Amino acid sequence: MPDNLDKLALWWGPGILVLMVFGYGLLRLGHHWIEKSMDVKRQQTESALSVVREYIEQFLSAQQSQAEALSRLATSVEQRDTHESFEHQEILIALKSIHRDIGELPCRKQEGVGSRE
Repeated sequence: MPDNLDKLALWWGPGILVLMVFGYGLLRLGHHWIEKSMDVKRQQTESALSVVREYIEQFLSAQQSQAEALSRLATSVEQRDTHESFEHQEILIALKSIHRDIGELPCRKQEGVGSRE
């Protein structure tokens, strides 16, 4: 039996050692591949979030500019003693009319708060 055991170890020992080295190498390669793909996904997510963040910041900036312009317009209308204030009153009336017309659009009427289909 010891002779067969020595032959068996000589035949199979190096093969198993080579298989362990290749297995470890493939494990490291798989780990590296997964890590790189996760890094790419993270970069894509961060890029998409930065685009959304930039869009929101631009939107909020535009809203703030509009609010400031309307505030200046309302301040000048409150004076009511210049020709420009009458023009501003007409602009405010037109803005209210546009707002009302937009609210009456068919696509706005279907978007009810309590309506769920």
